[in-house]
Amino acid sequence: MPTTSPERSQDIYEPGFFCESVDFYRKGGFHPVHIGDIIHEQYEVVNKLGYGAYATVWLVKDVRSGRYASLKILAAEATNNASEVAVLRRLQAIQADPQDTPGAEFVMKVFDDFTVDGPNGTHQCIVTEVLGPHLATELDLLWGSNEESGRIADAKYPLEMKRERYPIDTAKQIVAQIALGVAYLHRVGIVHGDLHLGNVLLYAPEMERWSVQDIQKYFKPPRRDPLIRKDGKPTTSDPHVPRYVVPATPSVALLELCAINTTHIKICDFGEAFLLDNEPKHIELHTPAVYAAPEIIFRDPVTPAVDVWRRPSSPEVVRGMVVALGKLPDRWWSKWGERSEWFDDEGVLIASEVRVKRGLLDNLSSRMGGEEIGEFEKLVRRMVCYQVEDRISAEGVVQSIPADWIEGGAGHMKYE
Repeated sequence: MPTTSPERSQDIYEPGFFCESVDFYRKGGFHPVHIGDIIHEQYEVVNKLGYGAYATVWLVKDVRSGRYASLKILAAEATNNASEVAVLRRLQAIQADPQDTPGAEFVMKVFDDFTVDGPNGTHQCIVTEVLGPHLATELDLLWGSNEESGRIADAKYPLEMKRERYPIDTAKQIVAQIALGVAYLHRVGIVHGDLHLGNVLLYAPEMERWSVQDIQKYFKPPRRDPLIRKDGKPTTSDPHVPRYVVPATPSVALLELCAINTTHIKICDFGEAFLLDNEPKHIELHTPAVYAAPEIIFRDPVTPAVDVWRRPSSPEVVRGMVVALGKLPDRWWSKWGERSEWFDDEGVLIASEVRVKRGLLDNLSSRMGGEEIGEFEKLVRRMVCYQVEDRISAEGVVQSIPADWIEGGAGHMKYE
């Protein structure tokens, strides 16, 4: 995918709420879509699911099978991502021959891929199963502690849990399921390359059998908001721009459906993914720095180990690594130009204004028992080894996590 936000060659339209940039509907940009459109002679557009810097995502109905699905349409200038297409086609081929493979149930199902031609160019399209909201923000609606959130918390969790981002048993389930999903991807020869909470979505099995009535229950009718020019002039017919925009409004009802059931996540968005071979890949990944493994930050060759590194960092990412994990290997230490502002030559902190927080899991100290958190920290430290060859594999993480975490229970780590 491109490395930066797309350039807007025009600044004509007012930004909408919960909408993509209308100014990116231009040559090389988004494909104009309207409710009721039939895409690829097969997929009827029903509603808007979301959008990103380089894609819009639509709820569609497969007119041949009657199944509802998610259709992601990439901007024309982001379409030449051969790696993503190859990854998705491998997933689709593997999923077409289902086997009882641990972890497969925690990876998004791929149904179809094709390209469409439009006024703004040729656009890669990806059809997948419909999933719920992602883990990065929306769960505050359920477990927040104010009157505007925690809608089902009273029925499901005691008062003290409403102050947590996730109840601890739910957090354990999520950790175990992500580990299983990543290990599965590595077994079938895929590295995700951009694993963070925004690319992990909730799921409910009922979604596979949705009817028209279910769609009406879990999604509001699609809005059709008019385009508004910044100069106040009336909009004119332009084939590059849709007649209206459709906001992607969040559905609390859908969030509740996913959360009331046993927690089930799916790993999605393979825009940075690549296929495995026997050698490290000399490619540039665009994982947000706060989630990126050091080999990504310092442009070293990448391996499946990038999916295992999972240490939340401060905005000063590299400084946070050194405070928590110690001095970087020499090949990276010498590249980091800001090191002398914070550390001496041995990696000892010299900046008094930096708050030292050496415990990797300090925020869990009130939510897990002392023995359990100690064992979990041992595992996390194996996940954040600087040297790739010393970092535990995804399969090793799975083997170290208590089996009952998948059910949200309290178990003992199997770390040796």
